[in-house]
Parts: sequence; C-alpha cells; structure tokens
Amino acid sequence: MEFNILNQSPVLNGHSVEQSLGHTTELAKLADRLGYKRYFVSEHHNMENVIGTSPEVLVTHLLNQTKNINIGAGGVMLSHHNPFHVAEQFQLISHLAPGRVNLGVGKAPGGTPLATAALQHELRSDIDSFNDRFLSLKSFVDGTHDNHKVLKISVDTESSKPDLFLLGGSLSSAKFAADNEVNYIFAHFIKNDEILLKEVASAYKGLYPDGKFIAALSVLLTETEKEKKAAKEENVVYSLKFKDGRTLRVTTEKQVNDYIKNTDEKIEVEKSQLDMILGTKDEILSKLNELSNSCPIDEFMFHLPTADANLRNLTVEALAPIHTIHKEKAGIL
Repeated sequence: MEFNILNQSPVLNGHSVEQSLGHTTELAKLADRLGYKRYFVSEHHNMENVIGTSPEVLVTHLLNQTKNINIGAGGVMLSHHNPFHVAEQFQLISHLAPGRVNLGVGKAPGGTPLATAALQHELRSDIDSFNDRFLSLKSFVDGTHDNHKVLKISVDTESSKPDLFLLGGSLSSAKFAADNEVNYIFAHFIKNDEILLKEVASAYKGLYPDGKFIAALSVLLTETEKEKKAAKEENVVYSLKFKDGRTLRVTTEKQVNDYIKNTDEKIEVEKSQLDMILGTKDEILSKLNELSNSCPIDEFMFHLPTADANLRNLTVEALAPIHTIHKEKAGIL
C-alpha cells in the first residue's frame, strides 16, 4: 500500500503567502525523504485561504527541490485550459524530470464565479464538455489524435510522458476513467461516503484492473480529545449545490456569500463538518487497513485539513512509509 500527499497550499497560521509557499516546498522535501510515492498540488482561484493557483508552476519548482518522489497536479481544472496546451506543458515538464511527473485533471471550477469568468474569458461559448476535453487531452498526451503525424506536443513523446489521472467523486467518473484506461483518484475527503467509495473502487477495478485507484481522504494526527475537538472546529465546511448537480465546497460564510452574490444561479447551501480520520498513528493506520481490506484501493492520498504547519508536519512524519509500510506483513497495515 503506497501513501501520497495532497497539498492544497493553504495560507498557514502565522505565515505570509511567501512563507506558506515555502512550507509547501519543505513539506514536499520531507515527504520525499520519508518515502511517500506522490506529492500533488492543486489549482484554486480567488480563494482567501488557498494560494495554489498554478499547479504547473509549483510542479516544476517542486521537481527541482526533490529527488525521488513523483510530483503531480491534483489537479489541473481543465474547464479553464486548452487541452493541447496542458499536454504541451506537462510533456515538457516530464522531459525535465523523466518518470516523476503526474498529471491529475479535475472538472470542478476550483474557485468563485468571478474567477471562472475571468479564466474562461477567451474560450469560445460553445466549449466542449469536460469528457470531450479530457479525451482530447489524453489523445494529445498519447499521440493518438487525428493529426498526430503533423501536430505534436513535443519532438519526442516516447522517452517520457506524464502519468495521467482523472480526479472525481462519482461512479460515472470512475467508469469513464476505467473505460478510457486512465488512473483514478476518488475525492473521498469531499464525498465522505464509505459505501460510495467501495462501490466506485469495485466498479473501477472491475473494468480496469491495471489502473491505479487512489483514495484521497482527510487525515490528521491527534493524540488527545482536545486536539480532535480543535481539528473538528477548524473544519466546518459549506457545500454549495447547483441545479445541474454540480457541487462546490468552501470553508467560510464569507466565501458562501461572495459566491451567491456573484452568480444568478440558484444554490442550496449545506453546513457540515468535514469527515476526517483523526487519531493516533496506530488509530489512523487501523482505519486505513480497514478501508483497504473492504475495497480494492491501490494507494491512499492524504489531504491535510489544517492551517497549523506543525500539525501538518507531524502527521506526515507519523504516517511516513519508511516507518509504516514495512509493517504490512505484521498485519498492522
């Protein structure tokens, strides 16, 4: 069982933006030393507490700061980007660090309506569906598009390619990934539904046994009930549900109000606490073991839902593969 990190690059307590980005780098270096397999950074826009707006920039920087770990986008929000250009970018990055580049692609807007409007200003009004755009991106990466003999993302696409992942949270997206033979990352930290997780994992692996199924979940090391309570209080979330079925999760009332104020769409708002795996190292590993025994998960990806830099480090250190993976044979994980 492989362990990975998803870092959304939040503004950390007592840190400036520059210092928070510095922590993103230092955490990647720590994860590299501790044996984690992948380190993903996300794309968000116009968010007051998240600063990772450009994963392709962060991925390139982090590759230069690490030695062995795979660095990836988790993910590029394809609705804002030209698929050919994304393929070009990550093919070039892959040439710079062969075998270590992961390209995760997501459907959500990753920000407010104003940010979405600004990002898509020059995109045509009859923009293709997400699925069509994803397949277009995949065809450029694979070199299978109609004009592959004359239109290339690189003069060399054989020596190194980015590994492609689809990010999603539904049975339909998992089946889409499996049908098109791409790896899949299930956003369990957003959906918080173990029954759905098992259903999605089983369906994906049943259709595409060779694909990687990764469960991304929220994890924090907490040694006392007081620490658990503090973690829960920090992680009140608001789910915005749109008429067409889309959902968006934000973390403050101000973000909710700003979103509603800047859109004409009808939105339902639901307030809840983020579902997290909280506890000691052994308690967390026990829960992961339970999940891995109940459904075919290939890897876990840890989302760290706190702005406390020290707690983020402690969690990554406690669950480090060099300390935990070797315990599989002992039945601990």
